[in-house]
Amino acid sequence: MSLITRDDQGAYHWTAKIDAGYEQKTFRIVFGVVGGICALFIIMSLTMGGDMMLPVLLSCAGALAVAGGVCWLFKRNAGNRNQSYIMTDSHIMFCMPRANNAFAFSSTRKAMVYTSRNMIELYQPMASGPIFVAHEDFGFVRDYILQRIPADARIEYV
Repeated sequence: MSLITRDDQGAYHWTAKIDAGYEQKTFRIVFGVVGGICALFIIMSLTMGGDMMLPVLLSCAGALAVAGGVCWLFKRNAGNRNQSYIMTDSHIMFCMPRANNAFAFSSTRKAMVYTSRNMIELYQPMASGPIFVAHEDFGFVRDYILQRIPADARIEYV
């Protein structure tokens, strides 16, 4: 049974669960950025003298603890959040609680197709966005998108 509906203007609508594995990627990025900044501050404190080391270490520990706490809260709900989409012939819109982001198919430079995760990730020059689809609708959405992106866009199947 398809979970995708089509409205009077010809746009397709659906809601799908966000893959927990995709959220894990975000957590790794957060820890990488915070850890890198902490490493930079620790190296800088070594050149400033011994009395700066303890405050820098405590600040870094606090920053990592806050980042860890936020990631832990989001990880508790990983796989339980939904994302809504509206897809037309020219673009796909990611409908979020506070903002909507539209990705024009014509500006797509790369598409990563994750068949085992029922996910397609589109890459544009300054942005990327994942598209999650229910298993029974994945083939339709994949074919619809791949037919509309530019011919010179790179398509990778993972």
